[in-house]
Amino acid sequence: MAIFIGSLRSSYTSVETKNILPPASPRLKPLSEATNKEQIEIQGFAEAGTTVEIFLNGVSKQKSVAETDGSFLISHVKLNRDKNEIYATATDQEGYTSQKSGILIIYFDQTPPELTINEPADNSTFYAEEKVIKIQGETEEDVTITINDRFVIVGAGGKFSSSFTLSEGENKIKIVATDKANNQTEKEITVTLE
Repeated sequence: MAIFIGSLRSSYTSVETKNILPPASPRLKPLSEATNKEQIEIQGFAEAGTTVEIFLNGVSKQKSVAETDGSFLISHVKLNRDKNEIYATATDQEGYTSQKSGILIIYFDQTPPELTINEPADNSTFYAEEKVIKIQGETEEDVTITINDRFVIVGAGGKFSSSFTLSEGENKIKIVATDKANNQTEKEITVTLE
């Protein structure tokens, strides 16, 4: 018994696949905790060719297209005073937008730290048996202190104290307080060893 099977043809149908997945979230390079600069630049990585959008405190600020290696750089992002929360999203050419990146927090502060020198008083005179003196003062917490370019430990409440060896004659002592945003307050006192 012969069975005739007609000509079977394979038909190939072209199926166009569309990307329906959003791009991965951008990754932002870490920023310093605080700055005294009103504008900063933000760098990071996202899928190549996606449009990266930077948000500051929930408000869109700027956009940039990620390079072929995925890197992006957005300059002149203007900060608000005090706390700034920054995140980014990436949008591909089909219009799909990623989840938010991790949030970076940076403080914008242009106020120099307080600095008080409690002792010695400016223009004090010391004698040979008092060659080693104590320099004491107060500043704000989270501030670094240098006395003639040597770091001094700042304790609770911003208090600091350090021994200082005088040279014979006039001694200039420069005390500098620097906060996390790199604002500085500088005071100089002169003491004499006779």
